[in-house]
Amino acid sequence: MKITLEAILYTQSPTLFLSAVILLALYFIRRKEHAIRSVLDLIGGIGCIVLGVALYFIGIGAEVFTIKDFWQIRTPGWVGMALVLLLAAVTLFRTVQRFFRRRAEARSADRTQREHQRQLEDVWKDAYASGMADAMATGSDVPEPPEEPVKPEDADPA
Repeated sequence: MKITLEAILYTQSPTLFLSAVILLALYFIRRKEHAIRSVLDLIGGIGCIVLGVALYFIGIGAEVFTIKDFWQIRTPGWVGMALVLLLAAVTLFRTVQRFFRRRAEARSADRTQREHQRQLEDVWKDAYASGMADAMATGSDVPEPPEEPVKPEDADPA
């Protein structure tokens, strides 16, 4: 087989099919959270399948390979598949990294919010205690707050 640009392009059908499988998997993963991106993944996957089939027929017509050996993956096809797998791995790594970064930020925000809520409760308790101490110091008659509110059904009917 003479290695030309045409031959390299015609042997990229397995690469396109691999890309289609990855894009279709991304469609099913993203379809609930990212509707537009998932539709673009689906369109890209269908486009890769159509282009892969077209390249097989054009390659057979150009006599790059025959119908008997079209299933064999040639060296340019392996190189293309390696590049697609490398790009998929890099994308997966970046996605996982972004997920863990967002998760750490969410945990930090939750921790900050809990700390702020605890500080507010401490300030409220201190203010309440200070108010009670001031009332006791002036000698006014301050009733103690009830432990639990009295429910209407628990009250005496008499």
